[in-house]
Amino acid sequence: MSIDIPKMAIVFGSVTPPQGDIIDCKVHLGCTNEVSSFEILLQNWDKKYSLGGSYPINVGMDGSISIGRGLNVPQIIICRVEAVKYESTSTENYLRVSGRCWGERLFRRTVTKTYENKKGEEIVKDLIDYYVGLSHNRGGTELIEDTDTTYTKLEYENTPVFDILKYIAASADKNGVIGYDFRIAPDAKFEFFPRLSKTSSLSLSEKIEVSEYRKDIHRVRNKITVYGAADKSAPLDKDAWTESLTPTDGSWSVEQPENTISLDATSKVKGSYSIKTITGVAEYAVPVFTLNSGKEVNAELYPVLSLYMALAQYCDGNIKIRLCDAMGKTADKYEKIANDQKWHKIDLKIGSKNALEWVDVESEFDWTQIKMVKWIGFYAGGEQQTRAMWIDTLFFGGCRYSSIQEDSGSQNAYGLRELVEVDEELHSDNECALRANALLAYLKDPAENLTIRSTVIDYGNSPFLPGDKIHVALPNENVNADYRILAVEYHVDAKTQTLEITIELGRETPLLADYLYDLRSKTSHLSRYKIARVMA
Repeated sequence: MSIDIPKMAIVFGSVTPPQGDIIDCKVHLGCTNEVSSFEILLQNWDKKYSLGGSYPINVGMDGSISIGRGLNVPQIIICRVEAVKYESTSTENYLRVSGRCWGERLFRRTVTKTYENKKGEEIVKDLIDYYVGLSHNRGGTELIEDTDTTYTKLEYENTPVFDILKYIAASADKNGVIGYDFRIAPDAKFEFFPRLSKTSSLSLSEKIEVSEYRKDIHRVRNKITVYGAADKSAPLDKDAWTESLTPTDGSWSVEQPENTISLDATSKVKGSYSIKTITGVAEYAVPVFTLNSGKEVNAELYPVLSLYMALAQYCDGNIKIRLCDAMGKTADKYEKIANDQKWHKIDLKIGSKNALEWVDVESEFDWTQIKMVKWIGFYAGGEQQTRAMWIDTLFFGGCRYSSIQEDSGSQNAYGLRELVEVDEELHSDNECALRANALLAYLKDPAENLTIRSTVIDYGNSPFLPGDKIHVALPNENVNADYRILAVEYHVDAKTQTLEITIELGRETPLLADYLYDLRSKTSHLSRYKIARVMA
């Protein structure tokens, strides 16, 4: 196979080193997780490129590097000199120049801003336009492509631009597949596009000299636990227990024989009814809600007792709230409530972690078996029918929605490998299950990586770019599939007059948007909440 020797064209500021001065040149192109970089070794006779020399090269200069063969020498990178290093002996003088592409601008600024109800592409454009200053338009074509993701709220404080871009790229979806790539193209344009949506026009057929195929289980996870918002309640319908005197899970009664208890359709917070207790001739109103056998509530999982309460004017306002466990042991707490016959929200912390907030907690009280709730209010004065207490929207809350999904085949092959994720945007066990299934499908199998090297590739005017998809066939390894280019390195060795291209490739299962597991149409919308921490 006959190929042309490599050609280079390098410019730093107004300095254009001739190819004869270039000893070694490496350009590394990366995307999404890194920006591109370069390192060049130059002959530096008679302090030619030193400060004070004929053609000084200094840090801060912008430049470009073009590499190719024959008449085709396409631009590979527009760069910025970030470091110079002089290397000398008694007979030789060299200058090592290194830096990054214009993507280094992604690391200059931090962001303190809140984005609300913004599409992914809107946030990316705002960052690039107002914090980075890179063009994202080529010949009238917008290079920041649309997403199907709307972010309800993203709040950042002193957060690097690069970190925000990586978050959007990792969480935004398009047509049901999560994941975007971004890169600084050889012409210094910023591109943001769905992962695997760009295909290289090049072929590797019969041009691979060295290959290294790897398959590893480092990322494998085959038991996925997903926790959602801490808003799960017992009952799930938070008003169900105050819509009937005999709801599905329990029943209402009064402890004082003189009390009467009933449904009240005139005074309520939610739904059709509230629970109304009248003292009658008794001085105390003592409504009781008792859970059926098997419906006891575990306060360690549901650490909040929530309700609305209203008191008639003749109550002294000091309400004792008593919890009873399945064995009849009790824990008491006093609440001061205005006796203005208006609804007041009450949220009580319960469970062993909050036991100190309760008084008279009996020894060995079982917080995991809450059987009964009582309210004890003292009334004096007024006519009997006006001495009343109302309760509405009673529930135990604060539990996180959750789901655990496992793959036995993966566990048998690679051992049990767990992942726990907390996502505040998930508001049902079903949504947690969808998310867990999506993660399980994505992570249960090993990742595949491939490194190929060649000194005989002629890419013409279309260099390999990270983020592109390319087909690879390795018959001996039974590899015949599309891979995503993770990074590319162009290495020109002037001594051997070779251009070696090293391509790092990866292959993984697409991360499908969670809603695809629901087998029904659903708006493509992900609501993300994030408060970024200050970088150290």
